[in-house]
Amino acid sequence: MTALSTSPDLLLARRAAGGRAEAWEELLALYGERVYNLAFHFAGSAQDAEDLTQEVFLRLYQNLRLYRGDVPLAGWAMRLSRNLCIDHYRRARRERRGEALSDEVLAQLPAGDDPQAEAQKRQQLRAVYRGLEEMSEELAEVVVLRDLQGWSLEETAACLDVPLGTVKSRLHRARLELAGRVTARLGPRGVPALAPAMEVETC
Repeated sequence: MTALSTSPDLLLARRAAGGRAEAWEELLALYGERVYNLAFHFAGSAQDAEDLTQEVFLRLYQNLRLYRGDVPLAGWAMRLSRNLCIDHYRRARRERRGEALSDEVLAQLPAGDDPQAEAQKRQQLRAVYRGLEEMSEELAEVVVLRDLQGWSLEETAACLDVPLGTVKSRLHRARLELAGRVTARLGPRGVPALAPAMEVETC
């Protein structure tokens, strides 16, 4: 047997693809929380995130036989998950209003100790989500991936299948546009809390 065929990732994938329940449970334990968190950022509601997570794992199961072990299973699984989540996000943008999305996302946030600061933060985040809904898909996506989901520039470029330089350019334009939209809603005081996320990426 080759080194690849005996790798733990490949063995786990083969066992799960072959219908071994304990192998599938192991996959769920390894990636379930990560996939759900990813889905929630793109779906915008708990119910939709649960549905999207189930869709992702169904697709993972259907594609496990294609996994060859040449890349880590975690990277392979999350790449497929990201693609499905982005497809869902693009569809949802055309079907739903940003207000409905942002309000449920905000409802999931933990309460802070300072009610006034917490109210201001939620107002700013609501303005961010609504601003994203008004922006073009290609600009909104890089903000969701980089600033809301916390992916690296390299991960974002790989997921969107564009050069790293394109991601940096889009992110710069997106942050400027989003800052303008937030300012238009809340005034100049609405932007400082977002400043760390609006900094220009450097090479």
